[in-house]
Amino acid sequence: MRAIAPICAGLTIAACAACAASQPATDNFQSAMVLFNRAKDLPGFADYVDAFVRSQNAQHLDVKSGCYEKNVGQRIALILTVDRNGRITESYSDSRTAKAKCFKAAYKGAQMPIPPFAPLPVQLAMR
Repeated sequence: MRAIAPICAGLTIAACAACAASQPATDNFQSAMVLFNRAKDLPGFADYVDAFVRSQNAQHLDVKSGCYEKNVGQRIALILTVDRNGRITESYSDSRTAKAKCFKAAYKGAQMPIPPFAPLPVQLAMR
């Protein structure tokens, strides 16, 4: 459980209501970051953040993955796309290291709470 504190300290999450209407292709981290920046102040954000954090902490996806042992001390940013069913369908990172690839794989496909709108980009910072 040593990983829970770094996640809670470094966890930033956002949602994207406007993305549902016109979603540009997010084929890289920079494009996903644009969606995140458009979404972070939209209504429903705070409530979904709380639900997402509770869910990911309960599932221990980060701890079970073993990703913290890779590239120890390196900070990576992730943007995860949550679909209308609460499934993480895409994951993007600002890095191509083993740690980043590990976290992307650990979260992709995970079931989270149903978001208030979709697609919904979520940003995580992991160390």
